[in-house]
Amino acid sequence: MTFHLLPQPSSVKIGHGRFQGGRDTSIVLVGGTEENLPAVQALRADLRNCSGTREGCITLETRTNNTAESYSLNVTPGRIEVIGDGGPGLFYGIQTLRQLIRQFGLLIPACTIRDRPAFAHRGYYLDISRGRVPRLETLLELADTLASLKINQLQLYVEHVFAFRFDPAIARGTDPVTPAELRALDRHCRERHIELVPSLACFGHMGRILSLPRYRKLAEVEWPARDWEHARWIQRLRGATINPCMPEARRLLRRMLDDFLPAFSGGSFNMCGDETYDLGKGANARKVRRRGAATLYLDHVRFLRREAARHGKALMFWGDVLQHHPEAIPGIPADCTVLDWGYERNTDFGKIARFVDAGLSTYACPSTRGYRVVFNEVEEARANIAGYAREAVRAGAAGLLTTDWGDMGHFNMPSCSLHGLALGAALSWNPGSDERRAFDRAFSLQLFGDASGKAAKLFRLAGTTGIAGWPMMLTDPPDAPPARRRRAKVLRTLDLAEELVQSFDSLAKTRIARRQTIEELALACEALALNAQHILVAGASSRDRRALGRRMLNFARSYGKTWLRAHKRSGLPELKRAFERAAKRLVEGNVHARPVTRGDLP
Repeated sequence: MTFHLLPQPSSVKIGHGRFQGGRDTSIVLVGGTEENLPAVQALRADLRNCSGTREGCITLETRTNNTAESYSLNVTPGRIEVIGDGGPGLFYGIQTLRQLIRQFGLLIPACTIRDRPAFAHRGYYLDISRGRVPRLETLLELADTLASLKINQLQLYVEHVFAFRFDPAIARGTDPVTPAELRALDRHCRERHIELVPSLACFGHMGRILSLPRYRKLAEVEWPARDWEHARWIQRLRGATINPCMPEARRLLRRMLDDFLPAFSGGSFNMCGDETYDLGKGANARKVRRRGAATLYLDHVRFLRREAARHGKALMFWGDVLQHHPEAIPGIPADCTVLDWGYERNTDFGKIARFVDAGLSTYACPSTRGYRVVFNEVEEARANIAGYAREAVRAGAAGLLTTDWGDMGHFNMPSCSLHGLALGAALSWNPGSDERRAFDRAFSLQLFGDASGKAAKLFRLAGTTGIAGWPMMLTDPPDAPPARRRRAKVLRTLDLAEELVQSFDSLAKTRIARRQTIEELALACEALALNAQHILVAGASSRDRRALGRRMLNFARSYGKTWLRAHKRSGLPELKRAFERAAKRLVEGNVHARPVTRGDLP
C-alpha cells in the first residue's frame, strides 16, 4: 500500500482493515481547536463531497499548547483520531487526513502516522515587483495552497509596488498592493499558521525609486536611463544601490518602513540586500578603498536592524554579498537571519555552513527556476531544491525558502511553478523523501487529482525542451535558418509543445488546479511553440513571417485575458506593447541594421 502524500510523513505504519465512513461522518473536537476552525470547515466540505452512507467518527484533539508542529494520525476501522502537538500540529494533521481522503475517499487503510517537520521555517518567496502584481483573491488562494502543503512562511518581494502613503509617486502606474490588502492577507495567513514576512528592497535593487528625480541623488551610482519607463529590462533587473552613508537615504528608508511594516503582524523583516553591484563604485569609492565594501555593508545592516526593532521585528537578509566577504561574517549581528541562495543544480550548497557555523539562523534558498523562461526548468529546479534541502538539514539550517522570481517583465506563468513549489514544501518538511517518482505521483494526485502521474510527466516534458528562453520570441529571428539536425529537433519540439497545449487543457480542475491554473499551463506551452516557430522562421518566406506575427498577436490577447483574471494590470501593457512591436517587425518584414536582443527590451 502506497500513500501519495505531500509532504511524505516521516513515519507511516500500515494496519489491518479500513476505516469506512460517509458524508455523515461526525467530527468531534476535543479541547483547543478553535484556532483551526478554517481547517475543520474545509475537512467538513471534503466529507460532504464523498460518497458512502456509513457513519464514521473523526476525533480532532490538541494535547499541548506549544508550537512544535508534530502530530499523530491513527486510522482504525472504527474511527480516525488526529492529535496535534499544539495548534499547528493539529492543523497539519488535518491536512494529511484531507490528502488521505483525496486519495482513498472514505475507505482509508488503517494506519498510524507519526510526523514532524525537519525545518522549523518552510517558506515560499514570490516576486511581485517585476510587473506581475497579484490580486488579493489570488494571494488568498496561494496561501490556501501553501497551507495545504504545510508551508508556514510566505514572503512577497517588493521593490516599489506598495502604495506608500508618504510618496505615492514611488508606485505610480504599477497597480501596487495596498496596506489594506496586506493586512487582509496577513490575517488569512495567520489563520492557516503561515507567517507573512515583509520583504522590501532596502539596499540594492532600488532602481525604480532611485530613478525618480526626487531621489536620484541618493544612489551610489546615478540611475543610467532617462527614467524607469525608458530603461531596458536588464537595467531594471540589475537595479541600483542606495548610498548607505547619506542621512537623506536613511530618512527615506525610515519613512518607507514606517509605512510598510505596520501591515504585518509577524516578528521578522527581510531587508533583501542582495546584489549590491555598484556599492563603492560611485559616491563611496574612497570609503570602500579605505574601509572595504563589507564594512559599509555591515553598517547598513546594523542600521536596518535598529529600524526593524523599532517595529518589533528581527532582521533577515540575503547572504550573497557576505559570501564574497566571508571574513565579515563574524560581524553579522547574532539575532539576524541569513538567506543563503543559489539557483543552479551545481550550486555550492555547502557554503551555507559558513553562516550556520557562525551561530546564525540561516535558511537555504533554492529556486523554482521560472525566471527568464516561458516554462519552468523542472529538472534543474528538482536538482537545485533537493541538493539544497539535504545539505541544509546536514548543516543544521533553520529553514528552507523556495524562491520564485519574475525577471525581465515577469512573463512566466505562476502555475508553471507549482512543481517546484510543491517539491520545496515536500523537502522542507521531509528532506529524506524521494524527490522523483514518489514525489511526482503524489504531486499529480494531490494537486491535479491524477492518480496516474500524468500531470507531473507533462511538467517534466514542458520543462525540458531546451527552447524555453525568454524573451526569445520578441527578439529578431536569426539571419540564417537552423542547420538540418537543429531544424529537425526544433520541429519535434514544436509538435510536442502543441500536444502539451491540448494535454494540459484536458487536465481536470481541482481545488488547487483551478481554471486559471490550467489556462496558464496551456498558454505557457503555446509560448514554447512560439519560441520554436521563432527559430524556424529564420530564412523563411515573408508569408510565414507574417503568419507568425499574427499568431503572436493572438497569443498576446489570450495572455492578457488570463493575466487580468488573477493579477492587476501593472506590467501587462508593457508586455503587450513588446509583443506588438515584435509582431509588427515580422508582418512588415522590417530588417534591422542591428538585431533586437533581449537586453534592448522593452
